Amino acid sequence: METKILITRRINESAVKLLREHFEVDYRNINEPLSNDYLSENAPKYDGILSTITEKFDEELLKRASSRLKAISNMAVGLDNIDIKTAEKLGISIFNTPDVVTDSTADFTLAIGLAFLRQIVDSFEFIKKNEWKKWDPEIFNGRTLRNINWGIIGFGRVGKAVAERLKGFGVKIYYTDVNPINTIDFDFATNLEFDELLNISDVISIHIPLNQNTKGLINYNNFKKMQRKPLIINMARGSIVNTDDLIKALNENLISGAALDVFDPEPISSDHSILKYKNVLITPHIGTATIDCRKEMAMLAAQNLINFFKGL
Repeated sequence: METKILITRRINESAVKLLREHFEVDYRNINEPLSNDYLSENAPKYDGILSTITEKFDEELLKRASSRLKAISNMAVGLDNIDIKTAEKLGISIFNTPDVVTDSTADFTLAIGLAFLRQIVDSFEFIKKNEWKKWDPEIFNGRTLRNINWGIIGFGRVGKAVAERLKGFGVKIYYTDVNPINTIDFDFATNLEFDELLNISDVISIHIPLNQNTKGLINYNNFKKMQRKPLIINMARGSIVNTDDLIKALNENLISGAALDVFDPEPISSDHSILKYKNVLITPHIGTATIDCRKEMAMLAAQNLINFFKGL
């Protein structure tokens, strides 16, 4: 029986073509999330699935599919949409696309950080409202990067790439990571304990995976440790930052603001209370959204399946 692959959502055509050179492929060429009901009913018909973060593979679904399903290649770095422990028990191999998202995510970290620190969105709205009447030295005064302490939570691929970019701005760079492999000092970045980094940073960017240890890591108790009232940038997963505690921190002026590419819950509704804050900038989970990165993600996700089923 020929190996059969499901592609759950529209992806770059080059990746679809690549998979069709090796397997029988069912391609759902629609830019909409696949429903859980459809996935539950149809996943058992496939040997492999190329998925995105919108598809949820819980214990029940994986057990239903395990009679045939052997591999899931997630077109993402994070794997929090998949019950990894259950997959391992059932012998279902799980793959992701870590390396290809590093540059785009690191680029966007600086983009959203600078947009906030230099009040770019607010100043554009100022012009659109016809409020720009004269040059004014007292409006939209932001921060000069070389004068700030930038703390990085998570010093894996993306965290290191952010530090490399910041180096050119003369930023004082600090980082923390629970993985000893990632805690080697660089000549331009200093390793600190978690609490010390919270205390010393003017900006804190988050680049860690979501798991049972990191969910809600940035909570009210930790917001209170942030003595310099930093900008919080979340480029990881929304639920790493406790939303209720974030709002409490904003109300109590514990932080200068938040620049968030991810949020809990996600997607966010237009009437959510977080949107009333002028010192909050939210984007719709587009940290990896470049033409180059989307193609590379799709190609790697496809190649993961080829390597697995061809024994490469």
